[in-house]
Amino acid sequence: MTLPGLDFSQAEPSQPQVLWIGCSDSSFEEIAALGLRADETIVLRNIGNIFLSDGPTCLSTGHYALHVVKVKHVVVCGHYGCALVKADSNVGLGDPWRSKLDILRSECGAKLNGLPADDRDRRFVELNVLAQMQVLAEIPEVAAAIHSRGLKIHGMVYNPTTNKVVRLEAEEPAAH
Repeated sequence: MTLPGLDFSQAEPSQPQVLWIGCSDSSFEEIAALGLRADETIVLRNIGNIFLSDGPTCLSTGHYALHVVKVKHVVVCGHYGCALVKADSNVGLGDPWRSKLDILRSECGAKLNGLPADDRDRRFVELNVLAQMQVLAEIPEVAAAIHSRGLKIHGMVYNPTTNKVVRLEAEEPAAH
């Protein structure tokens, strides 16, 4: 584990402890940067690491991870340089992803205005991760697992240039 304060170690090597929600245009490197092995994670990749609370893939994967495997951690991980999550609208992206990002963009405009383009994109990636953490926390079965058995939701952004992961704090206000 490369981030202080996070312990993804597990009692049983064959039992995953982490539901990893990453971007579909990313790679396995961000998981490896945390020192996690494939058998320690259930991986869900979706466009822009967006958790669609009404999407069958997201819901079935989440249900399996929470109720069957009983993971202890959910990690939402974006990545800098994402071709899909940009501060400016991505007209080639279809719904529902485009509309989710457009809503977030309009809600977070003040946090992005005045930043240079690269910094604006990087910050938008971070805001999207925070928003997805909030979406997850508001799903009743996730909220129940947080309260009943201490499930933790973590937000992270992988930097492919440095091969490092930046941890985001959930205390930052996130919109969705």
